[in-house]
Amino acid sequence: MKLAVSEVFYSIQGEGKTTGFPAVFVRLAGCNLMCGGKGTEKDGKLHDGATWRCDSIEVWIKGKSKPYAEILPIECQEAIRNGANVIITGGEPMLQQKNIEGFIQYIVEQINDFPFIEIETNGTIMPSDDMLNLVDQWNVSPKLANSGMPLEDRINEEVLTKLSKYNTQFKFVVSSRQDWEEIKSINGIDKSLITLMPAGSNQEELKETKELVAELCKENYLRLTNRLHIDIWNKKTGV
Repeated sequence: MKLAVSEVFYSIQGEGKTTGFPAVFVRLAGCNLMCGGKGTEKDGKLHDGATWRCDSIEVWIKGKSKPYAEILPIECQEAIRNGANVIITGGEPMLQQKNIEGFIQYIVEQINDFPFIEIETNGTIMPSDDMLNLVDQWNVSPKLANSGMPLEDRINEEVLTKLSKYNTQFKFVVSSRQDWEEIKSINGIDKSLITLMPAGSNQEELKETKELVAELCKENYLRLTNRLHIDIWNKKTGV
């Protein structure tokens, strides 16, 4: 069995509930959305009303199909043996759901009997029962109108309702007060599970949105997550 992989690296989790935890990132190729609007993958510009752009497009748009045994470098295997979380991300990793299940089983059998598995997903693809049993934490980032994607492509309330019954955080990229108004209109998400994250793929962009998002969190009693890897390295992927 194989996975189409774009990059694999050992670092720390920079966002959400497990911020600061040692983590091995397995970024899979492909996505069913194009945040930034149609055509952003070609010209790097914003389209279709988007106010931000997926900061990993140039990575996940490419990938190589690899057998499970060839995916994790020695450094990453050692990190997992020593308790680093395994974060399967993308793009949209759930496009390869069945093979992810096999990859997690490979890790359990070959590297660590009890790995902590996180899946980062946009919440549009329904997970199987097997997947739900294998994953310890779901980091779900439903996309808003600010992504430039049409509503029917980016929001699947049936999936969001299902995932809300598991260990899930709903992490929203926010760049304006209007974004919070839109978030409140989405059915299937308990407010206690919501985390707001300021939009920005570098330190300068984050400066422009961090204070706004912090104020929104104070006003609405919500959790704030920053982007720790950008604060430290000012890089969006591979660190």
